[in-house]
Amino acid sequence: MIIMKHLSLLFIGFALFAIGPLYGQLNSNNFSIGPRLGVNYSNITNPEEAESLAGLVAGLTSTYSINQHSGITLDLLYSGEGYQNVDTKLRLNYMRIPLLYNVFFGELGQSFRSKVFLGPQAGFLLSAESGTTDVKENMKNFAFGIGAGLGFNYQLKDRMWLNTDLRSFFDLTDLRDNPPSSSDKNAIRNIQLSIGIAFGL
Repeated sequence: MIIMKHLSLLFIGFALFAIGPLYGQLNSNNFSIGPRLGVNYSNITNPEEAESLAGLVAGLTSTYSINQHSGITLDLLYSGEGYQNVDTKLRLNYMRIPLLYNVFFGELGQSFRSKVFLGPQAGFLLSAESGTTDVKENMKNFAFGIGAGLGFNYQLKDRMWLNTDLRSFFDLTDLRDNPPSSSDKNAIRNIQLSIGIAFGL
């Protein structure tokens, strides 16, 4: 638990450090925000015949452009995750907060620009069910992982963009609160496809 608290504090500090310059420059046309919606295909790192489970992801996405070729994305997303096997389905609902460093290709002003990104991701467990049984008390309330992916931004009109992302992330923390010391780590891994509409401020 002490390590988890340190990880959460480190992530929050990193987020504040990364987006700190943003608030003084909102009028510089570098900041955009809007809704994001998509689907997860998640499993665990130690599957043992487990199969992927589909889930909804939805929330807010925001991006601060540092310059024409780089920027920082900070999202606040509800994320339905888990896995299934012959015995049951484990459904985990998180509030995920990815903080991603973007590299944009092409030139500023182009209607279509591709991108790649990488960064940490925090997860706060909202609920957990095995079949119809509430198992949240057996799961860690906080997860920390790494995400990466690629995508593109397409300008729909002035100060309005369509964002399409293909993301992959894996947690570095076991999803169980007290895993057996002899067991392999059971951590969430996820592939996520999402689209968003971003409005420039």
